[in-house]
Amino acid sequence: MLSYIKWEIKNLELTSTIILTSSGVGYEIIINELIYAHIYEKEEIELFIYHNINENGQTLFWFLSFDDRTLFKELIKISGVWWKVAQNIMSLWSSRLKAAILEDDKKTIESIKWVGKKMAEKIVLELSDKEIIKSFLSQKMTSGISAKNTFSLDTSLKQEILTTLTMMWYQSKKVEEILSNLPSNLLTAQDIIPYVVKNI
Repeated sequence: MLSYIKWEIKNLELTSTIILTSSGVGYEIIINELIYAHIYEKEEIELFIYHNINENGQTLFWFLSFDDRTLFKELIKISGVWWKVAQNIMSLWSSRLKAAILEDDKKTIESIKWVGKKMAEKIVLELSDKEIIKSFLSQKMTSGISAKNTFSLDTSLKQEILTTLTMMWYQSKKVEEILSNLPSNLLTAQDIIPYVVKNI
């Protein structure tokens, strides 16, 4: 089972990439917008892979960190959360998602596409006692920062989106203007990018 790959990008799209290994084997790997922005214009990449195998086939998913990979695996264990839903949830920064779980902030989670009230409740209930969430709380307590303060990562999210859109030839100045006045209900790259394109 694949868990890590480092080699050459042969093709890159907003939701998937094709990479070529040193043995000459090419793999198509599922990504999201944040990963797209991170790897755009890179020739070689490190990939933390989740290799999903079921009766319908095999699918590879790429993550920026081993921690994100672990969080994705926990999400798809939840009844009703299939991989496309989990990918949407992961388009929210993992720190923000963990903070929402710790704070019992179901509104943030249910605002994600394909995630309603019942699913948000289930995610909070089933993940709140997982080690990946407990370790996140311990890190924040050790650093003296509350979970609520992790929302400062919104600045980083905006920078990722700015990078994505400017590389798609949108004017950075105009993109920044729209990003500085986003509606509060837009929380993920998947929601923000279409909003910016529509209003640019």
